[in-house]
Amino acid sequence: MVDQSKHPSAPSKVVIGTDGPFGTARRIIAREVDALLSTTDESSAQALVDAVYAANRVFTVGAGRSKLVVDAFAMRLMHLGLDVHVVSDVTTPAVGEGDLLIACSGSGETPTVLAVAEAASRAGARLAVVTAAVDSRLANRADVVVLLREYSQDRIPEASTQFIGTLFEQGAFVFFDCLVMVIETTRGVDPDGMFARHTNLE
Repeated sequence: MVDQSKHPSAPSKVVIGTDGPFGTARRIIAREVDALLSTTDESSAQALVDAVYAANRVFTVGAGRSKLVVDAFAMRLMHLGLDVHVVSDVTTPAVGEGDLLIACSGSGETPTVLAVAEAASRAGARLAVVTAAVDSRLANRADVVVLLREYSQDRIPEASTQFIGTLFEQGAFVFFDCLVMVIETTRGVDPDGMFARHTNLE
């Protein structure tokens, strides 16, 4: 136990509920993510789930923070028992007909992601795109498009308070986790089986 007499500046108790800078930021982010996800088209989300299950194998690609987001989704697809590969991993096999590439890009114009999408299309794979730009080159090439538009906490389009692209990445992470929950509940996935597939090399 800390001796308060030796730490005169330490508070005597923790005050819960004080709305300082962190509380303000938390409230804004939570409202913006909710605005983004609550306006996401349900049918496009279901189309992505259907495309995942129709594929022989699933490949994921992104750049920067979008890559971190879609890589996390790839991990969960593995936990669900699917054959999934992350583009750029040294063990990633050749893509081909019957496969699905899921590309995550806010702008839909990231050169490296576009190049991978074009290569996958030439090989006969289908393309699913999660993006904030429905008129982008990446979206225009896609078989399935999920639009995640950035909103302010008051639901004003393209007016997020956060640094450019941040809300898209936050929303995409939660969106993919929503898909995992949908798959778990609608496809009868055994949670024990998911846990058994989790890495034991950590």
